[in-house]
Amino acid sequence: MSDANSSANGTSLAGGAIASVLVETLFDKGILSLDESRGVLDRALRSLGPVMQTPEGFAAAQFIGSLQRGKFSARG
Repeated sequence: MSDANSSANGTSLAGGAIASVLVETLFDKGILSLDESRGVLDRALRSLGPVMQTPEGFAAAQFIGSLQRGKFSARG
């Protein structure tokens, strides 16, 4: 893997980690409701459409899906 690819992957992982923790923190503090949190995740998932067929897009969709099925499950 080239240095550029490694840097891009690291940036993507860091961004995903920060974003997921931010959504969780806002939810835990009552700033975002469950529906609002799920809305953020739904919009993030839809934004992956153009890259969904790539390995990275698929992995990102899997990660978002795990959040939707976990803490942000519609069942609560």
